[in-house]
Amino acid sequence: MSPKKIITDVRWWIISALIIGLMVGDTGYAPQIAMVTLMVMMCVSLQGLSFGKADIIENKKEVIIGILICYLVAGGVTLAVGSFYSHELWIGWVMIAAVPCAVSVTSGTLILKGNTKLAMITASAIYLIALIATPVMTKVFIGEAVSPYEVLKYVALFIAIPFIVSIPLRRTVMNSDVKAASINIMFFILVFITFGANKEFILGEPDTVLLVIAGCLVRIVAVAAVMELILKFVNVKRDSRIPLVLLSIWKNSALAMSMTMILISTSESVLPSALSLPLEMIWFMVMMWYYSKRCPPDCQSSGSS
Repeated sequence: MSPKKIITDVRWWIISALIIGLMVGDTGYAPQIAMVTLMVMMCVSLQGLSFGKADIIENKKEVIIGILICYLVAGGVTLAVGSFYSHELWIGWVMIAAVPCAVSVTSGTLILKGNTKLAMITASAIYLIALIATPVMTKVFIGEAVSPYEVLKYVALFIAIPFIVSIPLRRTVMNSDVKAASINIMFFILVFITFGANKEFILGEPDTVLLVIAGCLVRIVAVAAVMELILKFVNVKRDSRIPLVLLSIWKNSALAMSMTMILISTSESVLPSALSLPLEMIWFMVMMWYYSKRCPPDCQSSGSS
């Protein structure tokens, strides 16, 4: 594999960060580093995203469905899974349910040759909704464990400010490889400091880690498979199915991880988002195989030919 392929492939960065983080351990100032890193990553991820009124009108129905899938399907299943865990882990699951979708839903849709415009519009709408939805959901499901005002402050830092900063950057041109490498470096830092800061707990509580991984697999693998079957059954075309399936499983685990580290000072609460991040990327590799081999671009819904 060429150096360029490795640098632009997020899988290698996440796997390396996970291993190195567990080897090195806590380096200190993890919450502060996570905050700055995530803000920069969000700014870079949102760079270049633009659409017009006509695009919104054309995709209005699918956008509404995508928003509902992100919060009702992805969020609902995450809360259902989290209800089987301890209170500390429950907080971590709630944080995943409350955050918006991953910004990489758009880039993932592009890689899988899906409807990128639909993914971009829906993700933008979800991030605007998250300014209210995230604080409200944490208040409802966690209560006094996390102040909604604190959540709102960090949602503004991690979502509103990068969104505003990205507006003048929309007309700038950033090489796709440079953008991918920059985001990958940010992912590396986030995963490295998270696993490093929680090394003792992760290595000392393997049973808990395995239980959380099992929940992540239900939230990711089972939901993606069921969503793909349902959308094919109702004759949703391949290019629109791709972003909708991604929206059903791909939460902004990095945001949930960073907010949990800052707002909740327990290693256990960080586990759901920390483990979801690499597992989501691994499952995306499976989706790359499925949509290229089993359902290539000329493949449509089950009722179409």
